Amino acid sequence: MTSHSRRSRHMKQKVAFILAGIIVLTILIALFIKTSPDEFYILERRDIEYWITATCTVQFPEPYTLTVKAEGDVIEVPVVEGQTVRQGDRLVQLDDFKEKQELAIALSNYETAKLKTINAREEDYPRLLEQLRNAEVSLSEVRNHAQRLSRLFQAGGVSQVDWEKAQTRKDEAQARFNQVKLQVDAYKRSGRAAEWVEQLNVLDARVKLARRAVSDMRLVAPYNGLIVKLDAKPGETLVMGETAVTVLEDKPWVLEAGVDQKELPFLEAGLPCTITFDAFPAEKVKARVSLVCAVISLAKGTCRLKIEVTENRSFIKHGMTGIVEITGKKRKDVNADVLALPTRFLIRSPRGNFVMVKNGKDVERKMVTVVPIGEKWVNVTNLPEGTPITLPE
Repeated sequence: MTSHSRRSRHMKQKVAFILAGIIVLTILIALFIKTSPDEFYILERRDIEYWITATCTVQFPEPYTLTVKAEGDVIEVPVVEGQTVRQGDRLVQLDDFKEKQELAIALSNYETAKLKTINAREEDYPRLLEQLRNAEVSLSEVRNHAQRLSRLFQAGGVSQVDWEKAQTRKDEAQARFNQVKLQVDAYKRSGRAAEWVEQLNVLDARVKLARRAVSDMRLVAPYNGLIVKLDAKPGETLVMGETAVTVLEDKPWVLEAGVDQKELPFLEAGLPCTITFDAFPAEKVKARVSLVCAVISLAKGTCRLKIEVTENRSFIKHGMTGIVEITGKKRKDVNADVLALPTRFLIRSPRGNFVMVKNGKDVERKMVTVVPIGEKWVNVTNLPEGTPITLPE
């Protein structure tokens, strides 16, 4: 056998020996791990994340359907589905030629009546009052003159003819005053000015109705939002009450959920949460608790929550359902700064709860008082911090 063959054979034996050693070592490690002391946990104070889960449904904003308020032919639809609109934007326009004509006539009648009312207030009545004052002044002057001539006539200072002329002028002045007074009184009694005001109010109401009729021939966006559906098309005739367009308000999505009343201590507005929608299980949507209703449903034993989505996700639709996972509120001595123990270390029995406490090389079974923190943790209240606890067999 050559030297090269001997070296080759020796190398093969060496490799085989090494492989056998590795296999034996692996077996020994496996046996050691299997037979090593039980895993143990050191009891220490810590904060535990408390998660609250519940089913939820998208409730708001709800698509709003706009219907036409009058029958008419569609002459313009200046928007398309998927378009964002601002409050007051025109969405659908019906033929309003007739309505605009009636509005123009109503405005003309109103302006005419308004002018007559102004004239009645500012010209007719003031003019009659001025005439009455002038007639009263003239009557006073003529009456004083007649009285003076009467005294002179009785004293023989004037002739009877002059006295009679003075009496005639007094009677004429009295007649003029009485006539103007009757006109003023008749104006007051007839209520002519009031009639014009009444007519003006009636015509103003007709103008408002005509404006409303013109307004009813078009649909405008009630708020900032998104056009989700268009039913109206140019050239079609729509009847009153027929659906024309559906708008979705531009506001964050809000979901409603019902949680068990026992979770109330861990809930408050502003808590972060994550939503997983049934239709999109791979998507995690960020949200927050916007409202915690403290009123408990007696039938279900639940309280209602409102969850507001805090990020823009185009796939969310009204009515979608999912699961919300809420990060519960931290409460001292409940899930914050507690001696927390994983539930897998806990032995539950009809006699109570126990744990296996490691004491040197020995393991002692001890009864414990615990308060549940969700499903995976408990708060141990009767053991000191630093207690080593092993997994039960």
